[in-house]
Amino acid sequence: MNYLIRRYVGQTKRGIQLCLSESLVVPALGLLYSGIDVLGYLGSSQMSATRKTFIDWSTQYLAGFLGAKGISGTDLYSARCGVLHTGQAPSDMVASGKARELWYRFRGESHINLLTNTPQPAVLIDFEELVSEFESAMDNFVSDLGNKPTLATRAQAKAEVFFRPGLLLPK
Repeated sequence: MNYLIRRYVGQTKRGIQLCLSESLVVPALGLLYSGIDVLGYLGSSQMSATRKTFIDWSTQYLAGFLGAKGISGTDLYSARCGVLHTGQAPSDMVASGKARELWYRFRGESHINLLTNTPQPAVLIDFEELVSEFESAMDNFVSDLGNKPTLATRAQAKAEVFFRPGLLLPK
């Protein structure tokens, strides 16, 4: 299994935890959602990260969380678009009725827009729970790399181009 992927997973976990220790929720969300983008790309047969690679990885590795919350990989992707593109919950997919808006609770506090008028009801997500599920999902992905040679070969080839040891991934 490629040490670069393990190192990326470790740094992503650490980055999210450092953000949370300082109550930096939006940067932590950015790391989480970009992490799904990266791992979805590494695990796919696609030449680049796409909506499909994000949704497919989320659907596979976050299935329990998504099911428990009654949301889909598409809802999570929409939330990713909102956070990464505008720093807020709404996205074009929510406005068009293609996804549900996700709201976040952090350390028991949530700030919900009671005036939101969306085609589908919004869903409140406990951010610490999402982080915990994402960390487990990353571990399961790494485990799959050790058990599925085709996946490992594909991910390793991409990682060797995508990641570089040194400044970005220190030895």
